Amino acid sequence: MDERRAGETFHAGWAVLGLRACFAPDAAVGLRAVYEFHIGDEVLHARVVDGTVETIHGPAPYPDATVTMTQEAFVDVTARRLTLTDAIEAATATATGDEAALRRLPDLFRLPTPRSRRTD
Repeated sequence: MDERRAGETFHAGWAVLGLRACFAPDAAVGLRAVYEFHIGDEVLHARVVDGTVETIHGPAPYPDATVTMTQEAFVDVTARRLTLTDAIEAATATATGDEAALRRLPDLFRLPTPRSRRTD
């Protein structure tokens, strides 16, 4: 989720696996919420239930919160170069639904500490 190298591609649908891999169960204790994400042309959702997550391609039947953003904004938000609030202010993202669920969203998914991509 860092700067892309020449020739690297990104597919928003891969976020289904990325969200699962970056999920922080401790931040989801006591939470029951469904988040729907529209990233470019892709739609996926994450169902969070008391410290567990299930991520699925496609729309959620009844999302508690919906986040819509460009692919570029998604990459910047997940890399923590930009907050969701900043993306909303820049008009590259929108967020609707339950405000309490939206406030918890940044803590639910954390990228691991970056490592160098260089091979010595």
